[in-house]
Amino acid sequence: MTITTDTSHPMVSDEYFQQWQDLIDLLAEFMQVPAALLTHVDENNQLAVMVKNRASTNPYQSNQKFDLTGSETYSEFVIREQKTLFVANAYEDTAWKNKYDPTLGMINYLGVPVTWPNGDPFGTLCVLDTKTHYYSELQLKMMVQLRNIFEAHLDILEQNLELEEVAKTLEYLANTDDLTGIWNRRAFIAQAETELQRTSRHNRTLCLLMFDIDNFKRINDLHGHNTGDEAIKLFTECIMNSKRAYDIFGRIGGEEFAMILPETDLDSALALAERMRECVDQLSLPLVSGENVTFTVSIGLTEYGEEDDGIFALLYRADRKLYEAKHQGKNCVVA
Repeated sequence: MTITTDTSHPMVSDEYFQQWQDLIDLLAEFMQVPAALLTHVDENNQLAVMVKNRASTNPYQSNQKFDLTGSETYSEFVIREQKTLFVANAYEDTAWKNKYDPTLGMINYLGVPVTWPNGDPFGTLCVLDTKTHYYSELQLKMMVQLRNIFEAHLDILEQNLELEEVAKTLEYLANTDDLTGIWNRRAFIAQAETELQRTSRHNRTLCLLMFDIDNFKRINDLHGHNTGDEAIKLFTECIMNSKRAYDIFGRIGGEEFAMILPETDLDSALALAERMRECVDQLSLPLVSGENVTFTVSIGLTEYGEEDDGIFALLYRADRKLYEAKHQGKNCVVA
């Protein structure tokens, strides 16, 4: 039988690991055995000793690993069958006397399966002894209760992971323009301010571009808002494919966009802006009617100066340059 687990489960935190170490030490003392273990099916589908009691009588090593199938260990059986295993004395049990654990002198075993909330095997909780050992009802209850504690911790870890994923999703939605998938105005401003502070602190160069799709209202009026949305998405794809990985691009209005160019002087920014303008000039959006919608973009460009006290100073100046580009006939870059 092949045993596989979902690798999307969270990692165990250091806080829980320390708690588990203390619990395993207490378990060995309460059960009066030389060895107590919490084993775990790791990301490579191997059975690993995750936590062991710290007594010198324990022959197992932390992070000791076994193949999950074919290891012939007691714990492999518990994980495969997902049920409790008790072996009073392996030397007297033909099913176990020639297996791995008895070669370490561990002829006595009591182990219970530990599972993730969705039922995936986590591993086993077990105690082992070098002599025949029978356990009291109280000790058996202790094993079950301790297993329940470990599984409760796993449930909390899963819930925390889900909450982290929800938080990431909410953050993405809060910062992303829902039509284009790039930064929205609020997020762009925040990212730009951070980059501007870094530029000022290290006395570096930076430029800002402001884009406006030319005659965009005409596209909406002639072909409808759905076509307008498709034009915006096509424009965004063009710019995203033209920009550098570290440039910061966001949608700050209906058909208005802005981009921060870190570590870039005016001449380099002008050359990059021209390439972007040319890219947009070559776009063609096919319609179901057989027509093709083409459009252009006007770009305003400004460079960061020591007198600029924030991103809005650059945005204002770039907007004025954009206004000039519109009045120069559109489809151009003005710096």
